[in-house]
Amino acid sequence: MAIQVITDSTSDIPPETAKELGIRVVPIYVRFGDQLFRDGVDIQSEELYRMLTAPSHWHPATSQPTPEAFKAVDNEY
Repeated sequence: MAIQVITDSTSDIPPETAKELGIRVVPIYVRFGDQLFRDGVDIQSEELYRMLTAPSHWHPATSQPTPEAFKAVDNEY
């Protein structure tokens, strides 16, 4: 039985490093108002930081990935 490392995107492991080491990264959810993004999929760090500094009445909220999201990554192997 092989060991697989799966983490969420708050680990901030660069994609190249994750691929090189075989680490699977599941994105967390970031919500700005009624917009929901998957970290590193629907929104990249640069865009996230831009939104944080832009004048807005929305404050971001984050949510952990669902158990189903982790299971889906595990099932890819």
